[in-house]
This record gives sequence, C-alpha cells and structure tokens, in this order.
Amino acid sequence: MEFNIDITYVLQNRDFSVLQKLVSHYYNFRSKIAAKVEDTIAYEIECMGKKTQSINTISKLQNEVERLKSAIDATTLQQKIVDKKIANANKQNEQLKTEVDDAKLKRDNLSIEIVDLKEESEKRKLQKVSIWSALKRVCHTFKEYLDFRIQLIDDKEHEQIKVFFFINSTSIKDEYFVRLLNYDNQWKVEQIQPALKAEHLTDFKGIVDFSKNSEVTDITIFLCKLRDIFIKYYLSVE
Repeated sequence: MEFNIDITYVLQNRDFSVLQKLVSHYYNFRSKIAAKVEDTIAYEIECMGKKTQSINTISKLQNEVERLKSAIDATTLQQKIVDKKIANANKQNEQLKTEVDDAKLKRDNLSIEIVDLKEESEKRKLQKVSIWSALKRVCHTFKEYLDFRIQLIDDKEHEQIKVFFFINSTSIKDEYFVRLLNYDNQWKVEQIQPALKAEHLTDFKGIVDFSKNSEVTDITIFLCKLRDIFIKYYLSVE
C-alpha cells in the first residue's frame, strides 16, 4: 500500500487521521515482518535439524558400508581358503587314485609272479624228484658193484651229496669220501677226503675242472677215477 500525503494540508487543517492510518499500516507491516522472520527462523531450525539427521544417517550408512566391505573381504578370503582346500583335496584325490592304480598294478604283477614262481617251484620239484631218482639208481649200482655209498645232505640253499668209498671195509668206510654240490643240474666238487696231493689232482685233467660245474656223466667218471687213485696211492689193499 502506498500513501500520498500532503503535509501542508495536514498541518493547516490539523487532519491527523492520515497519520493514524500510517501508524496502523506500520504496525501491520512490522507484524508481517516479524511473522516472516519467525517463519524463516523456524524453517532454518527445521533445516538444521534435517541436516543434522542427514549427517547422522550418512555417518551410519558409511559405517554400514565399511562393515559390509570388511564382511565382503572376509568372505572373499574365506572363499579363497575354501578353494585352496578344494584344490588340495582334488590333488590328494588324484594322488590317491594314482597310488591305488599303482597298487593294483603291483598286485597284478605280484599275482603273475606268484603263479610263475609256483610253476617254477613245481618244475624244480619234478626235476629234484627226477634227479634223486636217478641218484638212487646210481647209488644202488655203486653200492652193488663199486663199493660206494651216497648220502643225501639236507641243505636249503643247494642240493648236496656225500659219496663214501669202501663201505664194505668197516674200519675205513667213513674215512674216504667226496662232497658234491648241485647247481642247475650240474655238480661241483667241494671236498675230497683225504685231500689229494697236487700231482694226483692232475690225473683228473680232461675229466672235471674243480673250479667249475660238471655234467653228471663227467662226475660219474670222476668218482671211478678217484676210487682208483685212493686204492693206488692212499689205501693199502691186498
């Protein structure tokens, strides 16, 4: 509202009603200003409250974000540990599978080896039976015609025999003998009793080599030759 006041007119006519209106308007205007100021202050207080609330909310959200970030980091680390354990478990599983396969292969090889050994054992048993049967026949012949006696010696490593000479002479029947070892169906002279002199050992040249194994036929000739040498040089026979 605007007021156009003629001051001269007011003073001359002493009409102060306009001034009263002006005072009334002033108070109304002041009241409006005061209300506006109060509304502004109230709005600012409200805004400050909202700002404080927002700051608190933002702080809480930031704390929650940090907590979630830490939880995610911890979960990621735990997942890496689990993945590592799974990888190790898979590796161990593969190793165990390989070991089981190797064990099965070894078992199969051992089974085959056992079968082969059993067959070899049966073969050796049959060979041994055949050898001893032949020795028994030879023993009977030696005993009947050549005055020999063959004794089988129990030896787990090698088959051994002792051939005793002059068994019909009671006084010397155990003094003259030779000990033989069997190696793969061949025989080796291990001991002659009594020991022969060097010059008499040369008599066996071409018959047996005392450092090597000999065939059964050569051993048979050796025994006959040894008996002759015993009689000729080491035994007094009438």
